[in-house]
Amino acid sequence: MEKRSASAEKALEQAVRALPPSVLGQRLRRARLRQNRSIRDLAALAGLSKNSIVRLEKGEPGHFGTIVKVCAAMGLHLAGLTNPEESIGQSIAVHRREDDQWFDMTDFGAGPLGDLSLEERHQAAKVPLMMIRARLENGRLLPALLEIYEASEKRSHPGEEMVYVLSGSLLLSVGEQETRLEVGECATFWSAEAHGYAPAHGSELPVRILSVRSDDSPG
Repeated sequence: MEKRSASAEKALEQAVRALPPSVLGQRLRRARLRQNRSIRDLAALAGLSKNSIVRLEKGEPGHFGTIVKVCAAMGLHLAGLTNPEESIGQSIAVHRREDDQWFDMTDFGAGPLGDLSLEERHQAAKVPLMMIRARLENGRLLPALLEIYEASEKRSHPGEEMVYVLSGSLLLSVGEQETRLEVGECATFWSAEAHGYAPAHGSELPVRILSVRSDDSPG
């Protein structure tokens, strides 16, 4: 029995060591965030330096003993690193068509627009926006689909944003700079700069864009 147990532990250690450091680091970070622990708190519980935790989560190779201490501090069995779905959380998030809900970007707090046709959405909102429900647990990416009929008000928020034009021609304003984007083109910008969207001159309507921004809000 002891030999089988030792053999199983050795196999588990080999499986953990076989994980690419970047994957291991991501899974440890997901486990920490799921428990609402800060790096400082986890380091104190594990008896390690903050830098040790940071290096692991950044995907730098770490000593197996360090990984064991981190898992023990979180009450996470090593097997949870090799089969993370149940103990760490989802690896993929999917948005289905039945998840579609449209909002008015200029009045998001008013709630969903309801089950409206394209023409009805145009009448109900200047910039209809659909939040794509494909966000990972504790993930930072916030994807959305926008339909633009006229210029939006400029706004700003922490982090970065990427926009990709699906149809029509977009006039993207970031700070004092304006950039025209055609179908299949994209741009990334620091979204703390005031930015807005508008149909470019001569564009068909609506201009449809995919926006993906990072959630860098505190906490």
